[in-house]
Amino acid sequence: MIKSIINKIKDKKIYLIISAILVVLDIISKIYVQTVVKPVIYKPIIGNYLVFIYTENYGVAFGFLNNLPQSIKDIIPTILLIIVFCAILLVLTILLNLDKSKQRLSTIGFSMIFAGAIGNFLDRLQRGYVTDFVNMGINDTIRFNYNYNVADACITVGITIIAIGVFILKEDFDTTKKSLKDNNSQSEEDNN
Repeated sequence: MIKSIINKIKDKKIYLIISAILVVLDIISKIYVQTVVKPVIYKPIIGNYLVFIYTENYGVAFGFLNNLPQSIKDIIPTILLIIVFCAILLVLTILLNLDKSKQRLSTIGFSMIFAGAIGNFLDRLQRGYVTDFVNMGINDTIRFNYNYNVADACITVGITIIAIGVFILKEDFDTTKKSLKDNNSQSEEDNN
């Protein structure tokens, strides 16, 4: 069992390296925001199109669960840590079991989701909240209402890549073909 897991990790090492690089980028961006943006709260990066606005997200994606009563807010971080940890294990399991020759885009997508989940998990574990800061828009009226971070972007782009792989490129997830082929090969060996 352990040897099988090690072989799967070796097989997916390039994707895990991509995940590690993305986690490092997320950590570096959050350190930058904590040291440079937090004291000023608002920092234009590309005019009014891309602005860094320091935000502490105690809830989940897009600030959902941020406005709960304090009694419930106190238990949310622990519950979220447990849920995110389980999600990380699930995504890693899926990533390691994908066939990179048949599901190349999905493998890339899951490696990005894995990185995003780890990045936000580490931030929540260290600070008790997730540091969000990216805000985009054209002007004050046409603006995305929520701030996000590199990890959130990885998750969103990862889901998009998986959707393209599954729905547009029709990546093959049919495991019955392999099972039937393996069974036929086994039958032929038994007959010989």
